[in-house]
Amino acid sequence: MRPQWSSLRDRLTTAIALGLAVVSWTAAAARDASVWALKAARDVTARLASNAETGLRESRRLLDGPVRTLLLGRRAVVSVLAGLLAAPLALGSAWWVDTNVGYDTLTELVAGTWYGTNPELGVFLAAAVLVGLGAVSAGLNSGLVPTSALVVAPIFGAALTRYGTTAPAYGGGTAVVSLPEAVASAAYVGLVLGVPIAVGGFLLGTALRRIGVVVTDIGGPSRPAEQA
Repeated sequence: MRPQWSSLRDRLTTAIALGLAVVSWTAAAARDASVWALKAARDVTARLASNAETGLRESRRLLDGPVRTLLLGRRAVVSVLAGLLAAPLALGSAWWVDTNVGYDTLTELVAGTWYGTNPELGVFLAAAVLVGLGAVSAGLNSGLVPTSALVVAPIFGAALTRYGTTAPAYGGGTAVVSLPEAVASAAYVGLVLGVPIAVGGFLLGTALRRIGVVVTDIGGPSRPAEQA
């Protein structure tokens, strides 16, 4: 009986030792994996933070440089004045159309000019004035946003005269156009018609300004470096 008991004890001791070795190896592997995962997470976090900081720095540089000038203009005071001038332009346009033309007549004139069935010189002149207004704004201060505000405002005001007129209703018949409907319709018309005109005026004004700068540089006195 003693040899059997001794053999069983030896086997049990071996099994326990093997189990302890497996547990120890597993714990060490888990510890190493945890350390590696933590280090990898720190490296990824540091890299992401560095990339975010670099991207933020580049974004600020762009926004403070050409992108800011392109969108908001070179001088903030002029851009703010352009934005403030948009409201009087819209009100003045609405008053003039309502007093002298009327919304229905205005739509007939614009439609006849657009489709070529009854071209109206006044519509072409109004479009030319808006393009010129955008060109002047872009040439003096750049800034697509204030330029668009100046061009869209008169169109918005003219389209706002739809308020109080009668229009076909969805259920049949006619209905009086409410103020919210008129504002939404005027905003849509202002964006659809005004933004392309503003972009055209902006490009024209920018091109003229660059031509003026080139001509001025060519016609001006030579630089010291060129004289040497």
